[in-house]
Amino acid sequence: MTTSGHSRTYGGLGEGPTALARLCLIVGVSSIFLVMVAGVLPPYAKEAVYWFQRALVTASVLTLLGLLFNHPRPSRRPKGLTEVFIYSPSLFLAACVTGVWAGVFVAPLVPLFALGAWVAEKLRRH
Repeated sequence: MTTSGHSRTYGGLGEGPTALARLCLIVGVSSIFLVMVAGVLPPYAKEAVYWFQRALVTASVLTLLGLLFNHPRPSRRPKGLTEVFIYSPSLFLAACVTGVWAGVFVAPLVPLFALGAWVAEKLRRH
């Protein structure tokens, strides 16, 4: 971590909300590998890994949704945050792997809301 003025830069993740959003996307999608690891575990451990993966995906999706509502206008979002919202449907795959229904229904909303905000802002400016 390096400090640059009033904001912090977290390696290649970016600054502030963008770094948090990218971290959520990375953790949520990479949690799919936990399901593969669970395949070789005994049944009692397998269920614990599934619940942990579900918690990671749900937290990731809800954090992205919260960031979207905190930064609704695309022109005022921190640099790179809109890009993360566009890539967020990949969390849908992670939610489908173990059937996290909150993630299955909410994950597609993030890019749809981001696109809707972009369209609404474009229409207001014209």
